[in-house]
Amino acid sequence: MSRKKRQQPNPQQQSIDSVDDIEGKLQQAISFYQVGQLQQAEQICQQILRNFPKQAETLHLLGIIAHQVGDYRIATSLITQAIEIDPNQSSFFYNVGNALREQGKLDESVEAYQQAIHIQPDHADAYNNLGNVLKEQGKLDESVEAYQQAIEHQPQFSGAHNNLGVALQEQGRLEESIEVYQKAIEIQPDHADAYYNVGNALRKQGRLEESIEVYQKAIEIQPDHADAYNNLGNVLKEQGKLDESIDTYQQAIEIQPDHADAHKNLGIILLLKGNLSQGWKEYGWRWKCDDIISKNRDFPQPSWDGTNLNGKSILVWAEQGIGDEIMFTSILPTLSQMTEKTIIECNLRLVPLFQRSFPQIQFFSRQNLPHPHLLDENIDYQIPMGGLGRWLRTDEDSFERSKQSYLTACTNRSARIRKRYQKLAGGRILVGISWKSTGINQKRALLKSTVLEDWKSILSQQDCYFINLQYGDVKEELTQLQQQTDLIIYQDEKIDSLRNLDDFAAQVSALDLVISTSNTTVHVAGALGKPVWTLLSYVPDWRWMLEREDTPWYPSMRLFRQSETGDWPGIFAQVNSALEQLCIR
Repeated sequence: MSRKKRQQPNPQQQSIDSVDDIEGKLQQAISFYQVGQLQQAEQICQQILRNFPKQAETLHLLGIIAHQVGDYRIATSLITQAIEIDPNQSSFFYNVGNALREQGKLDESVEAYQQAIHIQPDHADAYNNLGNVLKEQGKLDESVEAYQQAIEHQPQFSGAHNNLGVALQEQGRLEESIEVYQKAIEIQPDHADAYYNVGNALRKQGRLEESIEVYQKAIEIQPDHADAYNNLGNVLKEQGKLDESIDTYQQAIEIQPDHADAHKNLGIILLLKGNLSQGWKEYGWRWKCDDIISKNRDFPQPSWDGTNLNGKSILVWAEQGIGDEIMFTSILPTLSQMTEKTIIECNLRLVPLFQRSFPQIQFFSRQNLPHPHLLDENIDYQIPMGGLGRWLRTDEDSFERSKQSYLTACTNRSARIRKRYQKLAGGRILVGISWKSTGINQKRALLKSTVLEDWKSILSQQDCYFINLQYGDVKEELTQLQQQTDLIIYQDEKIDSLRNLDDFAAQVSALDLVISTSNTTVHVAGALGKPVWTLLSYVPDWRWMLEREDTPWYPSMRLFRQSETGDWPGIFAQVNSALEQLCIR
């Protein structure tokens, strides 16, 4: 007679009758949790709570498990129950703070971390995470203080040093941030993110070769560091090493196929190199980037994907800056050949100019809440203005139908301005100038900008009468120039280009020539078909492409390019020579 094999009791099904049993079971659950066996850990916690529903440590552990699988709301509820039972555990408040942060409840998260610190004043992790939340809230001074407290209580805390460096960098304290990152690296030599952040700070300082070395070190430590590849690509682009930057962006995308910044940056390089078809496609990723200037408009209509528009209506909404709106408006004549039902949302200041130029199209001014007419679901399609290029400017041949001009200034106003300027000029050529960019990206704007002192050779041309087209208050610059050189640029007090772009268009239309760095002024001049000379930095905006003196966007424009970064003297020598030849004619 065979003996029956005795069944071993399942530890997850054993009864729990005493405090000792609870402690043993809880340790068992913790062991399962620590090796990643979350389901087994959860089963034991549930078993404990069936018999002892107010066991705080078990509720806390169950909340941590919920947090780990992404159930942050449940995690908050469970850990809050644990706090109600035992409000003296620092770890409870710390972990509920983590769960609240994941839900975007930043104020409540701050309170939880502060309570954790109140209970345990040397809780370095709580100080560190408090710093992270304060930084998210834009409270940089307070976040710096929190990180410093974390380091004070745990000097070898490499992550806190790194986070402190990020906060200092956001404050513009680049040298201090580099020192702190280097301390993080000293503590943890394989800290890839700290190397990456040093690279970011060095790049902001213009120390490009050093930043390349540091990005490469981050990649050496962590070969799948997609962000390091992306930012390395940005530096290579700034140096004009475009093919290398393309390879680097592609490596970032290979590591992380949905890396929006790498796709967008790749798109910009491809557009710059004239690969319009693929460039537009990659540039479409801009809407998924954190640094997108324009907010994606939530219109109810489906996006236009280039399909036939015969008998259909389409809403085109503006994005990015004034200059971009003007440039992309050059595509509207092509679009109008496809459909008679085009509706445009644009900057308020452009409505009069655009409406005069395209009387067959209906224009609405851009508002925080779109005009109710634009939310009409009977409109068949919608598309951001910059998205038109993907379907209607796929190669250079698609520009051939572009007219010399497509914007129309007020004829009478322009004639009056020209008559007034000619009287002042005494027969000299009327030349409008603009010398700087004031875009949101300050570093990029600085690369595109000059100072008036650079223009002395141009402004000394006796056969030209120079008129200020620089937007903003530049009276002090004009006065200083006159005091130092006796050179005069006429300031028309009757025209404010920032407030009234229609008046500005009439002013530009009244001139013989416009000379400017890459900014809104050249877009206005080019769209009006005026002769315009555009002065470009070594690696220009994507729209100007490479190694050419013309641009398909504006047939009346001539491009002058730097031969190396910062080579404004070389450009002004070219422009001065060209201006002399023009005056001779």
